[in-house]
Amino acid sequence: MAGAADKKQAQRNTETLSSVHRLSFIVNVFAVLCIFVLKRPRSGKLYFLLFSLPSLFCEYTVEKVGRPRYTTNSDGYKVLMKAGEDLQQAGLTEYMFDVIYLTLVIDVLMCLFGSMKVWWVLLVIPGFAGWKLKGLVGTVLGMFMPGLGGSRKSGSEAASADAEGDSAGKSKRQIKLEKRGAKQKVRYR
Repeated sequence: MAGAADKKQAQRNTETLSSVHRLSFIVNVFAVLCIFVLKRPRSGKLYFLLFSLPSLFCEYTVEKVGRPRYTTNSDGYKVLMKAGEDLQQAGLTEYMFDVIYLTLVIDVLMCLFGSMKVWWVLLVIPGFAGWKLKGLVGTVLGMFMPGLGGSRKSGSEAASADAEGDSAGKSKRQIKLEKRGAKQKVRYR
């Protein structure tokens, strides 16, 4: 049996997925009409299909991960078996929605401007991923090789940190706990 939280999450996921599918359907029908009927960008057929593949892949993945699953019990009622992953969470799910929405915006801009040059905006996605990975790689390098990666202290801050003789390499919390432990406290019952 599913709890109230699972039922709420299943309802949110169903609403989110239906709104994304509805918006995607409307924009894609509009883009197909512009390309095939109005012939707005003349060389747009192949590029439209090619550049819509990442959005379709992300939409399919979000559908598979987030769609709640129901079964029918012996009384004929639908019972929630799995609520699906939370589609409101940050991280990869959020990036997939960004790819979907960015592709839909590009489809609309393609129809409005009548040019396939708007598809260059898709380069924002690998650029953003590279920017995020740069921070991650810097952090990892900082963990293993402190001189290379993430140490962002200026020279004066590093000198003042090294000047503290007994606290070198200890955090403020560790120093505080050591001071507190040095004091002897007597408790009476």
